[in-house]
Amino acid sequence: DDITRSTDSKLVYEAMIKKSKSKKLSKHGTGQSTQHLGALINEHKVKAPKGMSSASLYDDSLEVKAKGKHSMSDMFKLVSQLLASGKKKLSWQGSDAVHLSALAACVVLRTAISDRIANLNGQTVFFVINQDRSGFYKLMITSAMQSISNSVIASSLKYLTDHLALGWRQRLTDLLLDRYFKKDTYYRSVHIQHLRDVDQRITRDVERWCDDLAALVPCAIKPVLDAAWFSWRCYKLTGKKGVAFLYFYMAFGYTTLKAISPDLAMASRGEHDLESAFRQSHIALRERAESVAFFGGGQREKYNIHQRFAALKNHVLGTLSKRFNHDIYENFLTNHMPHNITWIVSMIFSLQYPIDIRKDVIEQAAMVKDMRYLATVIAQTFSSFGDILGLHQRYTELAGGATRISEVFKEMKKCRKVDNFIHYDDDSRGKPGLIYSQGSNAIEFDDANVETPSGSILAQNLSLSVPLDKNLLISGPNASGKTSLVRCVAGLWPMTKGHVRVPHLDHRSKQLEDSQIWGVTELDHRRPALFVVTQKPYTTLGSLRAQILYPHSPDDAGTADESLDAQLEDLLDKVHLKYLVERWGWDSVEDWENVLSLGEQQRLGMARLFYHKPHWCFLDECTNAVSADVEEELYKFARDPGITMLTITQRSGLLEYHDEELKLKDGAGSWEHFAIRY
Repeated sequence: DDITRSTDSKLVYEAMIKKSKSKKLSKHGTGQSTQHLGALINEHKVKAPKGMSSASLYDDSLEVKAKGKHSMSDMFKLVSQLLASGKKKLSWQGSDAVHLSALAACVVLRTAISDRIANLNGQTVFFVINQDRSGFYKLMITSAMQSISNSVIASSLKYLTDHLALGWRQRLTDLLLDRYFKKDTYYRSVHIQHLRDVDQRITRDVERWCDDLAALVPCAIKPVLDAAWFSWRCYKLTGKKGVAFLYFYMAFGYTTLKAISPDLAMASRGEHDLESAFRQSHIALRERAESVAFFGGGQREKYNIHQRFAALKNHVLGTLSKRFNHDIYENFLTNHMPHNITWIVSMIFSLQYPIDIRKDVIEQAAMVKDMRYLATVIAQTFSSFGDILGLHQRYTELAGGATRISEVFKEMKKCRKVDNFIHYDDDSRGKPGLIYSQGSNAIEFDDANVETPSGSILAQNLSLSVPLDKNLLISGPNASGKTSLVRCVAGLWPMTKGHVRVPHLDHRSKQLEDSQIWGVTELDHRRPALFVVTQKPYTTLGSLRAQILYPHSPDDAGTADESLDAQLEDLLDKVHLKYLVERWGWDSVEDWENVLSLGEQQRLGMARLFYHKPHWCFLDECTNAVSADVEEELYKFARDPGITMLTITQRSGLLEYHDEELKLKDGAGSWEHFAIRY
């Protein structure tokens, strides 16, 4: 039966299946769609990804239906915010209006060329039947010219779409990063339970959402335009009967498949979770391979991985069973019945043909030409309506992505509100919190409560002053609140009672910026007021030189390269790390966190401290991986440039480098402050 099918039926068959050259072309509306009617029905049941590598476009896409109007509202708000940002500052690729107009023009031209190509298909048959060699050659030249035009338009469509997506991504990324790095929001967002993947949302989700939003423009215009145009062409050829029958079958096929489609949303979500669990078990084994080997736990890990894969396999088998009956109906309605629809509509056209063609070869050729054109029109109509149905899934995915990105904006706004506990001298008005003071020459706690963001009080009614050259040792058992004290002084944790007064430079703006927080005091404008060296110093992406200068750059140093390098080499010599220059050089970029041992990282952190020479410095267990003799040298060097140290340590050997001690007793609020006597 397949052998006897006509070429016209084959066209409709291919249109219903819509095999594409590539998924990318379909995404930008520049190639044939990848969806057939059954697949479009299934798209309303959100599909699970095949493993983590092809994870759902947005992880929350399955929750969009539950969120309903809220998700769509997020999408419209985000689009409005994106377009509004373009009015204030045009992106580098031009205005949105110009690009959208150009995209619409390309889509219209593409539809016109598609109709012209459909005419040429019929004209080819006419010249072949009439054996018109001259007309056929002219037709080939015309076809080649149109193919060139079609290629240019398709490439232009993709080019404009990609540029529009890139411009939107640039603006949306700028908006997010401006808020993300304002007032330490990047730090506070880490502690938001449901926003642990903010990095993924700002990078992957923004990229894909902008790509899909830009691709939606041609993908929304083209099928509507094609459906209207080719339905009208079908009406001109077959009248109301042909169009009505075509529309009836599409409505019947859609309704039938919609009714018998199994609800696979939960099954898809379960498959995604099981795929993720299976992959995570391999990741966990890779990251903890040494510990597993020490315990001899290979067989246990193998059993656990097998169990997770077995659960995944059983789940997939259950899903396949649910799909079996549906796939039979889908194959029948989308792969085989369209041939019969083509024959029926062609017969309607033939019966309505106004001329008797049984004896006139030329009229026969003209009729076959029109039938060939009609088959292409039917194929394009099926294709356009399929794409229109597929827009629902695109809107669903966009709404899911918009919700994830909008959540970042909302949570960052909440994080910034936490900063109402940070004040300046002239606007504190007795409110509790952190005060940056121009005239202060000491770090002062005034009846302050040191507490966690959850409300646990670690030090109650703390009152003490740390003036210049009065080094303070902070001691206490684990979890007593020593590091929490640093977070409060740095403005990372809020304060609900009392004040902490920190010296601050002459501020030019009431708006708090990072450079102002760590600004210089009126005592010495060349030196920062406050610095923190942690137990595991931060290693930035960059050269060995950049590790010492951080958070400054070589341009900020204001010194010639040779002079700066000589200064830095002297600092490395003081911390016994001069061999790093000989080994890698100043400009080598390495993964310093993994290249250097913890002891080397701690000494590098101290070299950074000696370079910046702050007036006050918190040293939080920053030399516990360094030998005792080297540690003593480091503390001697710290005192020489006049750095007032607030040291958190468990080592009693450091007492002689400090004048006073703050002892946090139990982590429940009690504390003791006293002078150190040798």
